[in-house]
Amino acid sequence: MNKVFELGIKDNFDSYDATFTKQSAFLVVPGYAIKFDEFPIAYADKDNRFVAKTNLNLDSLSALKKLEELQSLVGLCLDSVKWAKWDEVNGDDAATVFFKELKQARATSNELTLNLAITIVAPKLYSVVMYVKRRR
Repeated sequence: MNKVFELGIKDNFDSYDATFTKQSAFLVVPGYAIKFDEFPIAYADKDNRFVAKTNLNLDSLSALKKLEELQSLVGLCLDSVKWAKWDEVNGDDAATVFFKELKQARATSNELTLNLAITIVAPKLYSVVMYVKRRR
């Protein structure tokens, strides 16, 4: 998580491409490939947000449970001096065009906003996504 925060503050996720760049077959150059066990899909979208997806299809109760679980997991990475945590937002904030958010938990610092959101994937099917965006 520290690498994600550092990358967002430093260059607003402009250099994140989710791949390792190999200089040779034996040497991996430290790049911006960020892997989380809970979020197997990670990328930077066109709105300069870091997006990490759980890639799970859940019913509504399981999604709420997963959101709470991820809140405590991600919350361990948030320095309580820098981050105000967690504001709950119900409904869609219309920040994401393709996915509608059912519920969000939002943590903010001076530089970044972190959202954990339950997104509606299909009727009665939900997933949990994390967004990190630099504040303006």
